[in-house]
Amino acid sequence: MSRPRPLSSARRVLRRVVRRRGPAPRTPGSPRRPVPDGPAREAPPEPAPAPPAARPHHADAVEGVPLGRRGPALSERVVASVRRLLADARVGEAVSTGYALLADPVGRPLGHLVLGIARRSISDAEIAWQDLREVGQAEMAALGAEDWFVPAYEFDPQGAADMLRRVLDEQRHRGWTGTQLLLVARAAFAAQDVGGVRAVVASVTAGDTVHVAASRRHELLDLLEWLPGGRYRAAIPTLESTVRVGLMNYRAPGPGSRNVGDWIQTLASTGHLVRHANLSYVADDPELLRLVQDLAAGVRPERVLHDTPRATVQVVEVHRDGMALQDLPRPTWVPTFGWFLHPVTGQDHLFPFADAVRPIFISFHVNKPDMLTPAAVDYLRRYGPVGCRDWQTVALLHAVDVPAFFSGCMTTTVDTVVPPGPPEDRTEVAHIDVPGGPEAAVVEQSITGLRSLSFAQNLELARQWVDDYARRYHTVRTSRLHSNLPSRSVGCTVEFTPKNRSDVRFGGLIDLDDAAFEAIRQGILDRLAAVMELVLAGAHEDEVYARWREVCAPDVEVARTTLGAMHLDLAEPVPVPAWPGAAEHAVVVDLGPGEAAHLPGLLRALADRLPPDSCVLVSGDETLKAGPLPEVGVPVTLVNRTTADLGAHGPRLRDGTLRREVLLALAVQSVPDARRVVVLPAAVLLPDDLSGLFDVELEGMPVAAPADPRRGRRQLAGLIRSLSSRQGDDATGALELVAAASRDADVLRVPFDPVVLVADPAALRASGVDRVVPLMLRYRATFREALNIVLGGRWTALAPEWATAAHLQTPSADARLVTYRVGARPWSDLVTAGQEAWQDQQPPLR
Repeated sequence: MSRPRPLSSARRVLRRVVRRRGPAPRTPGSPRRPVPDGPAREAPPEPAPAPPAARPHHADAVEGVPLGRRGPALSERVVASVRRLLADARVGEAVSTGYALLADPVGRPLGHLVLGIARRSISDAEIAWQDLREVGQAEMAALGAEDWFVPAYEFDPQGAADMLRRVLDEQRHRGWTGTQLLLVARAAFAAQDVGGVRAVVASVTAGDTVHVAASRRHELLDLLEWLPGGRYRAAIPTLESTVRVGLMNYRAPGPGSRNVGDWIQTLASTGHLVRHANLSYVADDPELLRLVQDLAAGVRPERVLHDTPRATVQVVEVHRDGMALQDLPRPTWVPTFGWFLHPVTGQDHLFPFADAVRPIFISFHVNKPDMLTPAAVDYLRRYGPVGCRDWQTVALLHAVDVPAFFSGCMTTTVDTVVPPGPPEDRTEVAHIDVPGGPEAAVVEQSITGLRSLSFAQNLELARQWVDDYARRYHTVRTSRLHSNLPSRSVGCTVEFTPKNRSDVRFGGLIDLDDAAFEAIRQGILDRLAAVMELVLAGAHEDEVYARWREVCAPDVEVARTTLGAMHLDLAEPVPVPAWPGAAEHAVVVDLGPGEAAHLPGLLRALADRLPPDSCVLVSGDETLKAGPLPEVGVPVTLVNRTTADLGAHGPRLRDGTLRREVLLALAVQSVPDARRVVVLPAAVLLPDDLSGLFDVELEGMPVAAPADPRRGRRQLAGLIRSLSSRQGDDATGALELVAAASRDADVLRVPFDPVVLVADPAALRASGVDRVVPLMLRYRATFREALNIVLGGRWTALAPEWATAAHLQTPSADARLVTYRVGARPWSDLVTAGQEAWQDQQPPLR
C-alpha cells in the first residue's frame, strides 16, 4: 500500500520518548538513534526565605513565622508554609494554622484563606467556600490563587470575576505559576467569564507574569480558541456529501490528552469507516483527508465490506472533551469510545454533546461517575444501548437503568488499518512503560508534545506506533492497556503487567485467552458494520438506532444475566457480643488510638447529658489501656478483643485499624432492643443535652448521618469503585464487588460518614447490617464503606448542627455537637475550635 512520508512534527515528538537505560533502540515510529528530550518544564517561583521549622503549631507562630509580624511578606510565607504542610499530608497542622490566625482579629482574613486552602485539599469546593467567601481582599485572594478562584467561580461567579479584575489590575498575580494561571483561567471559562479568560492570557502574553513555562503558555493560548469566536467554536462547514462522520480528537478546554493510546483508539475506529468500499471522502482539513484516504487504501483485504452503496463522507474532527461546545454539521455521526470524561476545572463535565452529534456508544468507559448527571443518564438512555469497554462501566450503567453491555476495547480492531507484518521480520522486544533492564529502553506512551501537534500528525504518529508493533516486535511488555490490546491485535505476544489488576478500567480486559480476544474484536466489527451500513446509506436516525437496539439486545440480556450472577464473597456473620441488658437509648463510643486517657471524662460528660434509660458501649482496643472505668450512673460495656468473640477471624484482624472498625460494627449491632443507637467519636464536644439527637427524624430510613465530606466521594459509585480498586491482584473479586454492590443501590447518591450516626436497630437488621463485618473482613473495607454498601443509599441527612467536624467546618453559633476524629484533638497543643469548651465539658471526679 502507498504510504506518505512521516509528518515531521510527529517525528520530532517521537524523539523525546525514550528514557535511556543503556543502548538506545529506537521507539515505535522513531529514527534508529533517538534523541532524549522532553517538554519544557515550568520554571518554579523564586523561593521565599525558608522559615525554620517549628512543630507543633502554636497560636503565636506558624512554621517559625511569628504572627506578631504583619505585612504581605508574612502572609506569603504563611500560605507557602501551609501548602508545604498539605503536600506532606500534615492536614491537621494546616487547619490548626488557620484556627490560630482566626483567633487574632488582624490575622482573621488570612486565617479564613488558610482554612479554605486546607479544606479544599481534603474536601469539596462547597465546604472550602464557607471560609473562602470570608476573604474579600484582593491581596488575600491573590495569595490563594486557584484555591480561591476555582470555588469562587462555582459559587459566586460575579464576585469571582470582579475579584479577578482587581487582582490583575493591581498586578497581584505576577508571582503565580503557569499552572495557577491556567487553573484560574479554566475556572473563569467554566463560569463563562470570557473577559476574565482573555485578561489572564493577555497578562501572560504581555509579560506581566514571571513563572510561565512554554507548555503552560501554549495551553493558555489554546484556551482562547475555545471561547466564542475561537477556532474550536467556529462552525465547521457542511461540505457536499452524503453523510458526515466524526473522528475523535482530544483537544479540550481542560487538560488535553498526551497519551498516544488515545489516538490509537481513533485510528482503530477509523477502520470501521474506511473498511466500507465505494466511499469517497471530503474534509476541510487537507492533511486529515489525505491520511483517511491512505488508510482506506490499506485496509486488510478480508476486512473490506464491498456491499456498501456509493457515498461521499465528510470527515469531521470532533473533540471528546469539547464536543459539547463545537458547532458541527447536523447530523454528525460519532462512534463514541474511550475514557469519559475529563472535566474543565476538576468538577464540571461537558456532557451531553452538542445537539448535532449522533453518538454510537461502543467501547465506552465511565471513569468518573460524577459525569452521570440526570441529563447525562437521560442522554445515554436515549442513544443506548451503550457498549462498554469494561464490565465496571456496564455495572454502573445498569445500576442507573441505562441499557449497556460489554463490548471490550476499540483497539482490538486496529489491525483493520495496520495489518500484521511478516513474522520473520519481528525480532525485537518492546518495553512500554515497564522496566526494561540495563540493555533495553523504556518507551513512554504519554508525551506532552502531542498537545501541540495537529490531528493528522497525531493520527500518523499513532499509525507509526502500531506499525512498529506489527513489523518490528514479536513481544511487547507493557503496563498500558492501549499497548497491550493494539499490539496483540497486530500479532504480538504480550506480557501485560498493569500496576493494579483491580483498576476499574480493566474488567474483562485482562487474562484474555485467544478466543475471548477474538470475540471482542469480531463483536465490535460486526455491531458497527450493521449500523454503519445504514448511516452511510443516509438512513434516518430512527432507523439507525432501531437497528442498533436490535443488534445489541442479546448482548444487553447477556450483561444483565452475567451481572446478576455476581455476588459478594462473604463468610458467615461474625457472632455479635451479647448485651446483658436492655435500654431505650444506646450510645456507642468509637475509641481511637491515643484517646483512652480521655475516656473517663467523656463518660462522666455523657452521663450528665443522656436521656433516661440509656446505656453506653465503648468500642476499640484502646479500652484495654483505659484501666478501671468510673461509676457514672449509666451502664457501660466494653467491646474489645477480650469481650468480643472474633473466633477464627482473629488472625485476619492483626491490623489494628481494621480490628478497631470491626469492633465498632459489632458494637452497633449488639443493642437490638434499643429504640435508637447513636455513634459518637471519643473526641467530641457535646451539647448540654443529647436528647434531641436521639429524637432525630429518620424519615423511614435506617440511619441519619452527615454526608461524606471527603474529596472524590460525591457519589456512592465512587466509594464502591475506590474499594474495588484496592483489591490488588484479585481482579475477579474486584469486579464482583462492583457488580453486586451497585445492584439495587442508589449509586448516584452521596455516601454518608458515620462519624456521627443515629440508627434504628430494627431497620438496620432488616437492611442486612450483619453483612457489614463480613464485607470488612473479605474486602478490607472500612466501617464507613461497608455500611454505605449494605444500605445502598438508604439514609437521611443529619442536620449540620449535630455534625460539625472541626477540621472541615468552623463551628457556627448554632452548632450543637463538634467532632475531632480527624486533625487536631481538643486536648492537643495544636489549635482547634472549641478547645476551651471541651475542657469545661470534662466534669470533676465525683
